[in-house]
Amino acid sequence: MDIGVFLPNYGPMATPDFIVDVARQAEELGYRYAAVCDHLFMDAKNAKVMSNVGTVDARTPNGDRPNWYDALTTLAYVAGITKKIRLITNIYVLALRHPLSVAREVTTIDVLSKGRVALGVGVGWYNDEFVAAGVAFDSRGEITDESIRVMKEVWTKERPSFNGEYTKFRNIEFYPKTVQKPHPPIYIGGYITDGRQHFGVSTGKRPPALVRAARLGDGWIPCGANVDEVRRGAVMLHDLTREAGGNPREKKIISHNMVSIGKTLGEAKRVAKTSMVERFGSVEAGVERAIVGTPDDAIKRFEDYVEAGASAFIIGFFTPTPREVLSNMKRFSNEILPSLS
Repeated sequence: MDIGVFLPNYGPMATPDFIVDVARQAEELGYRYAAVCDHLFMDAKNAKVMSNVGTVDARTPNGDRPNWYDALTTLAYVAGITKKIRLITNIYVLALRHPLSVAREVTTIDVLSKGRVALGVGVGWYNDEFVAAGVAFDSRGEITDESIRVMKEVWTKERPSFNGEYTKFRNIEFYPKTVQKPHPPIYIGGYITDGRQHFGVSTGKRPPALVRAARLGDGWIPCGANVDEVRRGAVMLHDLTREAGGNPREKKIISHNMVSIGKTLGEAKRVAKTSMVERFGSVEAGVERAIVGTPDDAIKRFEDYVEAGASAFIIGFFTPTPREVLSNMKRFSNEILPSLS
């Protein structure tokens, strides 16, 4: 089973040195992915929710203003200080950028890292970013779909051409081609049910994210989903993939979950309490959507997610300090990873 960890490219603990520490330790400990989050900017309220990682209010050198490092630039840097860990965005707001620029950046990382990059993309939820960037919020879904097609065109064709609603070009030169063939994996982030979550929701019998994953993606990244949501999403994804003429077995489901491990369930809850309330509305909702408890509890939860359809995970740790993040990474690799492999 592939397990990845978030790099601290945003929040109170986001510093250049700590990004390096987490990336190198993740590779040494055998984690599969190093993941980064993406936004152009964030208002104070949402920044607090996204940056809150534990019961202690960690501060940056800038006081209470958390840093935010660009996702693809961070991955490019991490590619140069690592050798084998895979690099992934979770989730990149594709509609805010021109797809040719994104394709060029991802190609560069893929070639320089010798084929280690993957792109997790989503339509976004934070309207203020779209207003600032001059992109129509209500059109973000169709822009994302077209952008994915643009990137595939330039990654796979010798003389790419495209005549879309938002992007047009003809017989261009786009080299080098990516190391990964036919192109770096593209995973679609999104949700299937309502819930009190800071990142927004999607509803309906045919969730747009799953339709997009079935038609255009290599898999799905459910973020903060509970086991039942992953199970129902997996069934829908497989049905939609067959409907689109694809092979459901080729679709990967990478579950994104926060983790808090303690000697007891109560201890694990105490560490994660503040963040779970901020993110999910209550500790109970957080326990349902995160992986919280003893090492045995955690192993059982991972097994439940796998049974539901997940084949890989990207995890973050509910911990208040850099030292505790590194400590939890080691503990997880020693006490839990062996049972999941």
